[in-house]
Amino acid sequence: MDDAAFAHRFEAMFRETYLRAVRKVSDKRERLTPETVALLDHLAMSGPLTPGELAKHLNRAPSTLTEMLDHLFEQQLLERDRDPNDGRKSLIWLSDLGQTALAEARQVLDTTIVSRAAEALTPHERAEFFNSFQKLVMAMKGPGS
Repeated sequence: MDDAAFAHRFEAMFRETYLRAVRKVSDKRERLTPETVALLDHLAMSGPLTPGELAKHLNRAPSTLTEMLDHLFEQQLLERDRDPNDGRKSLIWLSDLGQTALAEARQVLDTTIVSRAAEALTPHERAEFFNSFQKLVMAMKGPGS
């Protein structure tokens, strides 16, 4: 099989995997908005920030961000702590519930479906699959990535 044929077969299998195992949310109101995920993701990567720092990082006016933050505090997805370097300032950080919600929002596939399907593979086949798949993913990053 040449590289182009491999690429087409892989793409078809990847799409089929997604269609069969995509995580479904039964109540769309429970799903976080893309804007909320972006904010939580940013905090998870940057660490605790003051509201002003967060507004600058997200390129948002503090007044528009305040309403969103208030809503996330109400949902208990965020916590507020005093800045140890300046007691007049507060730092915003993800609560345990916020970290859990972010992890769920990032989850693309239903792990129960994938786990059931994995039963068809021996431990050796699973190891071979991951070694090959990891090698393919690393090759997609390109040299020096």
